[in-house]
Amino acid sequence: MSKLFYITALLLGSSLATNVHANTNNEYLIQYSAQSPVIDGNPSDKAWDEANTLTQFSFPWRTQLAPATEFKALWNEDGLFFRYRVSDKNIAIGIDPKRAILDSDRVEMFLAKDEQLTTYYTMEIDPKARVFSAKASYDSQNKKIGHLDSTWIWPGLETQAATVDGGYIVETKIPVTTLTSLGLWQDEQQTALRCALMRAEFTKQADGKLDMGWMTWIDPNTLKPNFHNPYTFGLCKLIK
Repeated sequence: MSKLFYITALLLGSSLATNVHANTNNEYLIQYSAQSPVIDGNPSDKAWDEANTLTQFSFPWRTQLAPATEFKALWNEDGLFFRYRVSDKNIAIGIDPKRAILDSDRVEMFLAKDEQLTTYYTMEIDPKARVFSAKASYDSQNKKIGHLDSTWIWPGLETQAATVDGGYIVETKIPVTTLTSLGLWQDEQQTALRCALMRAEFTKQADGKLDMGWMTWIDPNTLKPNFHNPYTFGLCKLIK
């Protein structure tokens, strides 16, 4: 997938459980779990019952109600695990090899090294578990992406996806060693990550074109859809 297609797409567009954790402070608390969830897309995996549930996703750039989106995350010494379970009655799957994930419904997670986004890493995963990732930087003076390397790949990433009744599930594991090597910890105790949680909600129209809806956990208050800015980011805090 070329960087040109990705940047073009950005310019064009860039409760299922109890124990709900709202992001009123732009934070999500990641619970510790001695038992690692299996990354297989299985909706009945009981390991995820220990996780806080985040459902506060919206369409910041539309007036309509956003479809249900559930985010859960867990951690232990082995890795950071997260799962999206989303409601989607019309799942869009891209088939053009040049565009791949860019024409697909997908869930997204970005992690940044600092508040200014001098370096941040993207992760976009579609219902077939295809991953688009990039290493990027934010140009704070011009308020846009300063650099984006779409050839970059997450070290050690594991991901699986499954289509379920009324939607799909995406599960992912990021090794702790990857988070450390990329310098993503926001504190010396290694308990905080600067994170952005989003979803691309696409619907194929009768004419074959895609209706592109953009959902996020934090409203960045931008005029046009744009996930790539500091205001989309909050904190994911590891607790034990």
